[in-house]
Amino acid sequence: MSLNVDLLKSTFARAKEENGGLRSLGLRFYERLFEKYPQVKPLFSTPPEEQHKKLMASVGATIASLNEPDKMVPFLQAMGIRHLKYKTESAHYGAVGENLVAVLGEHLSKEGEWTSEMKAAWEEALNAVSEIMIQAAENPESCKENLLKAGYDADGMRKDTEQPWVLSR
Repeated sequence: MSLNVDLLKSTFARAKEENGGLRSLGLRFYERLFEKYPQVKPLFSTPPEEQHKKLMASVGATIASLNEPDKMVPFLQAMGIRHLKYKTESAHYGAVGENLVAVLGEHLSKEGEWTSEMKAAWEEALNAVSEIMIQAAENPESCKENLLKAGYDADGMRKDTEQPWVLSR
């Protein structure tokens, strides 16, 4: 698998600038998610007005670390393990990925363009992200050493911050 890193980074950079930026994108993400997948709404205790900040920070951290798998993989493994306590199931990842791609397409096509190549790049990247997170959630013990080496606890949290959705540099 070889992700189109340049395209992912450039489209995310555009998302930050266009159509109200990441706040607009994040809020629309939850609006559409709860409309299309109402069964996931009970999994969220934080209101979308706050939750979108975590989502966009996580997406941004993942995109920023695409060329640094030694940072990105433990970050995603930790996130997958943390999502166990939120009652996230493997099937939810597909809904989240589909939703993010759809909302990103809406967001970017309002002021610019959203191509089939962009859509495919994001789908491929989100499938890879989901795979890492799901594998970690299904077998947390298998990535414990990797997490500890990267500064995470076995439960996916970090000792140095209360914001584990932000990637440390």
